[in-house]
Amino acid sequence: MSHALLAPLRSTDAALRAAACRAIASDPAGALLAEALAVALGDPDKRVARAASEALVGLARAGSGEAIVPLLRAALHGDVKPARIQAALTLARLVPPEPSLLPALTLALASHEGDLRWSAARVLVEMGRLHGEIVRVLVGLLGGGEAPAVRRMATFCLRELAPDQPAAAQALLEASRDADTQLRRAALTAMAGLLDPPAAVIARLAEALDDADAVSAGLAALALGEIREVGALPRLRALAESARTPALQRAAKAAVARLETRR
Repeated sequence: MSHALLAPLRSTDAALRAAACRAIASDPAGALLAEALAVALGDPDKRVARAASEALVGLARAGSGEAIVPLLRAALHGDVKPARIQAALTLARLVPPEPSLLPALTLALASHEGDLRWSAARVLVEMGRLHGEIVRVLVGLLGGGEAPAVRRMATFCLRELAPDQPAAAQALLEASRDADTQLRRAALTAMAGLLDPPAAVIARLAEALDDADAVSAGLAALALGEIREVGALPRLRALAESARTPALQRAAKAAVARLETRR
């Protein structure tokens, strides 16, 4: 195919490639370049990948969805991991998220780019509201041998998607004892969103007030305040008076204030 925008799309200059993607979205013949945009989803420069994604969404919404959606579904199985991730995130903007996106979204959860991790997490939560089995998948990600970043993101997904499910509470409870400090912190934070948490969770939060990691202790204090555990008031008041770090003392004070307001 010959098109004036193909040359800049293949330029060595990332800014030109991104500009070409944006121009394709408004070109009357832009849909003819959908396959080239799908390739650009895997561009090593994130500006280009995002511009390609936006262009594909724009073309699909302008009436080319019947051609672009299958193209994105095919891209989910390609060899270029960034393209698979962008294809999944792009497809989720055009159709209700489906379980076929799971492998690519799991890759995104492990990305070093925070925006990709959070975008994937949001799609997983949306998918979970349509497909109940996603909760089991997230519990498996949290308890399995996945990368620490994936497990941390799974805690936030479970907090949003299944705050009332015992399986989620148990998974968070186990993660709160993990050797990875960041994962423990994420699990303690997520516990604050549980509805009617079981006694084991409350006991774990109380125990975590003495965690060697003062940040974890502060997160446990805030969680106790958030779940309205008035039984923790004596401990929290003591920490509010004298804690080993200023941050922990502030967290305890905030928890006490929240509990006393709600009594």
